[in-house]
Amino acid sequence: MPRRRLAGLAALGAFVFITLAGAPARAEMIAGWDFSQYFGAGFLSIDGATFTDVLSANYSDLDPTFNAGAEAAACGTMYIDGSFGSTAVVAGTGTEEIFPVEGSLASNLDAPAVNPFDSFTILADEGQTFTNTLSLRGNAAASVVFEADLTSVAGTRSDWSVTFGGKTLSGTSDVAIDFSTNGSSYQSFGSVQLTTSDTLFDVALGTASSSMAYVRLTFAPANALDLPIIDNVAIEAPEAGTGSMAAAALLVLAALRMRRARERVSA
Repeated sequence: MPRRRLAGLAALGAFVFITLAGAPARAEMIAGWDFSQYFGAGFLSIDGATFTDVLSANYSDLDPTFNAGAEAAACGTMYIDGSFGSTAVVAGTGTEEIFPVEGSLASNLDAPAVNPFDSFTILADEGQTFTNTLSLRGNAAASVVFEADLTSVAGTRSDWSVTFGGKTLSGTSDVAIDFSTNGSSYQSFGSVQLTTSDTLFDVALGTASSSMAYVRLTFAPANALDLPIIDNVAIEAPEAGTGSMAAAALLVLAALRMRRARERVSA
């Protein structure tokens, strides 16, 4: 191989490796919820007639049409029905431990890569029945589980994280965060403290590789006033392929080193 071409490949391999090693991989949102699907404040209903204690994701960067709407449902589900360590909320009683409330939080609106949360025109065009400015409030001690699902795209991810906006009606309130790759064995990743300020929270969830991710948020309001409110929940993981590109760059550099070593021996 001509030395000029060899030097060019070496420079290219080094550039790719340094670039990938020096910059963090872009996180893709696998599943997201803005809670706009609900009929209205206080109603765990998405059709205005029946009640439900599960809620499909309505955003995903893997959704091929606008990253929002019907196809995103395959990428995630929220549970407050007792599944996967969630609290079994009886929807429709008016005394639910968790239900939607009026108003959206501004923090984390731009978590989706293409269209932000509260993209109501797109959601309506995609067939979502209701598009309301709502968030989710914890009225009593309870756990909600958000599931991200990659099985429809036959993929796995690692280095999961969860982001969401949060605040309280008054005072402060802690929200505990647990993570699982199977929906049964959870690891604690501590807690965050919500205040009356609308705040973005971003919590890394370890390096486990899986096609499923379960994030459990546990509310524990101290009284009837310090109630936690969350909105714009996104489960994220680094974009697929970045690790393969870095590995390829390392292989190029290794091959070049071996070739140089052989040339020195034969010289």
